[in-house]
Amino acid sequence: MPLDLTSLTKAGPAPPHGALGGAWPPALLRAYRRALPRLRALPGPERLEYLRATAAAEEPEALAALDAAEPRRTWILAWETGEQPTAFHVCPARHDGPVWAVAVGEYEGRTFVASGGDDHVVRLRAVSDPSGPDSEGRSGQSAPHLEGHPDQSDANPPNRPDQSDADLEGHAASVRALAFGAVDGRPVLAGGDHGGTIRTWNPLTGASGFTRDLTGGYPTALAFVEAEGGRTLLAVAVGFHNRGYPEDDEDGRVDLLDPATGELVRELRAEERDAVLDLGVAKLGERTVLASLSPYELHVWDVATGERLGTAELDDVWPDMEQDGLTPPLLMGEWNGRPEVGVVARIEHPPDYTAQSRELVYLKLDNLRDRSRSRGFDRDQGPVAMTTHAGRNVMLVANHTDTGKEWERPAKAVITRPGHGTDIDLDADTRLITTAAFGSLAGRLCLATGGLDGTVQVWDAQTPHQHRRTGYGGSGLALVSTAQGAPALAVGTHSDTVLVVDAANGEKIGSVGCRQSGRNHDCDISPYDHCCRGLAAGNVAGRPSIASSGCAAYGTMLWQPLSKIRGIARKDDAEGGRVTFGGLDHSSPTALAFGEVDGRALLAAGAEVWDPVTHECVAKLSRWGFALSESAFGRADDQPVLATRRDNEVDLWNPLTGRHIRTLGVDDAGAGLAMGRIADHDVLAVGSGRYVHLWDTTAGERREWVPHTSTVTCLSLVGHDDRLLLVTGTEDGTMTLWDAAAPRHRVAVLGAFARPVRSVAAATIHGRLYVYGQSRYGRVLAWRVDAL
Repeated sequence: MPLDLTSLTKAGPAPPHGALGGAWPPALLRAYRRALPRLRALPGPERLEYLRATAAAEEPEALAALDAAEPRRTWILAWETGEQPTAFHVCPARHDGPVWAVAVGEYEGRTFVASGGDDHVVRLRAVSDPSGPDSEGRSGQSAPHLEGHPDQSDANPPNRPDQSDADLEGHAASVRALAFGAVDGRPVLAGGDHGGTIRTWNPLTGASGFTRDLTGGYPTALAFVEAEGGRTLLAVAVGFHNRGYPEDDEDGRVDLLDPATGELVRELRAEERDAVLDLGVAKLGERTVLASLSPYELHVWDVATGERLGTAELDDVWPDMEQDGLTPPLLMGEWNGRPEVGVVARIEHPPDYTAQSRELVYLKLDNLRDRSRSRGFDRDQGPVAMTTHAGRNVMLVANHTDTGKEWERPAKAVITRPGHGTDIDLDADTRLITTAAFGSLAGRLCLATGGLDGTVQVWDAQTPHQHRRTGYGGSGLALVSTAQGAPALAVGTHSDTVLVVDAANGEKIGSVGCRQSGRNHDCDISPYDHCCRGLAAGNVAGRPSIASSGCAAYGTMLWQPLSKIRGIARKDDAEGGRVTFGGLDHSSPTALAFGEVDGRALLAAGAEVWDPVTHECVAKLSRWGFALSESAFGRADDQPVLATRRDNEVDLWNPLTGRHIRTLGVDDAGAGLAMGRIADHDVLAVGSGRYVHLWDTTAGERREWVPHTSTVTCLSLVGHDDRLLLVTGTEDGTMTLWDAAAPRHRVAVLGAFARPVRSVAAATIHGRLYVYGQSRYGRVLAWRVDAL
């Protein structure tokens, strides 16, 4: 049966995958599942375009089937490079702020994911069962049917209210703990917030249960446990803000509550009044035991009697004077058939004891002094969650910091499966993973993660997936012409390399990097001081040149990537292979831009303007000392100007003198800065929250704004056939082409990456428009736009 797209494009809600007409190939069904949360919010005529964009970015094998069924198309995918598509996953929910708690539960064959964070809302989503025309994974193994919303027809008897796709409100503070359970055959979802309130709901109906306020402290973890006589209780770990310790009227403890009424049944207390950081539940023979983690102790309790079965102090876990306490998570698993608990100790290292690492130590649950084995992690990595699957421990290891600081490069996340073969790379998560929970979906292992960016991801946790590790990682794009006039694309990476590819076909034609400079410096030792934080390209004295920054020790570097000598030699350092611009502190500015004023090439590097030919500093901006995020050359009042961005301000400067001209106000959220000309007016385009503002630089007035579905992360202006076009990328991974003269006219949706768009660029090659996009994950795509 041929592919039938009518059910997708007709008016009404987007159909579940089982209701799609015709024979949908496996790759196309995967693309549909990835896109479904967004498709549900789009009108019928726009869904096909967004599905093609998703296929281009994450399931390119699906494009052939779509093009055969619908030959009318605006663009074709010209080439791709960098990372391969992300591991199969969907994003069922987004929060306004960081996510601090996720839970996975299963009831009547349906799997539910709950999440909560700083927006005070618990978002409940159901992932539908795997019934449907496809269950194929990339590696020939069955992949779970993960959708952002439930199929209302699945396992849902008529006349039964179903609120399984709901936002549950009622918390007045950040949600920090969630847990699923069942009481007398009825499902229960429990949530706890930073203000000390615990609430419960029925996840099938959304009906509220009890509400209870703790006396002192707040719930750091929740767990449903089986007590005497098969009775189910809700265990609540009571902790304190900022990993603190109780005041005189407070007490760290574990409260056991009746999950139906919220009444206190029993308290579990140790001698020390420490905060309780996490909980873990396991079976020890016939008994249900509860493990509780404090900053300096681990306790194991018999839930039925309240008896403390064992205690391990910090010195028992890590007998070293350099330890700095225990930290979540508490990891419950098995080893050789015996239950065990994994405890993470933070270790401080000499000489200044500021550098930290983590040591995961496994203790036998029936004898906490039996320290069976350990595993070390560096200061920016550690375990997040663990479960036992097929008799073996499965663990999520991810980048994180105790400060919650965002990473500038993709945060590494790997599901390690000892004895299972290949690990599963989840490097699509480009912000720190703050919380995770394993669960079951249609009999297969799944993983839910939450992050600082507010997204909730649900992953196939069984199908192996490895990224290419080619050193890409998104750090920016920049266009330049070769000496022969051919367009080339510079691709910034999160290693120490800038790659140069043919802009028409994607073939590599050159590269530059710190290791090639002869200084033997490894720039990839820190997530914050890596190379290529800033990237710009231009032609200097008729030669293509690249400026890059990011290596904290060497400021801004100027390269000639296609010459026999990779860099430009300093006058006093012929062996150096590059020119380094910057003050005495050798700062590495993010904002870099090439320009030309009165025939003179200029390079803006942060708050300084340099002559890349003579290596002289031309001007310093009065914003010296403030971090500038972006810069662009253009014109205003028929004079050359340099535009710079800092937080919620865009400033215009005279690039030859450093004189300040004017300031334009923007939203401090978002990014993107470019200058161009529309209908004899010099304009500046700037990303401002969910909009792109177009300013008339002569009058200093905002002319138009372009609405987007999420925060704008990058943009570019390009002239083509006497038209000025605008390319934008957003936080939700969407790349869109607009007519800059009619900003509300969307020309095409080009790509829908699984992660945010890092950089965009566009150029006319042989009379055709090429548009380029790079995700923060490191995937680089080129589109050829044939119909405008």
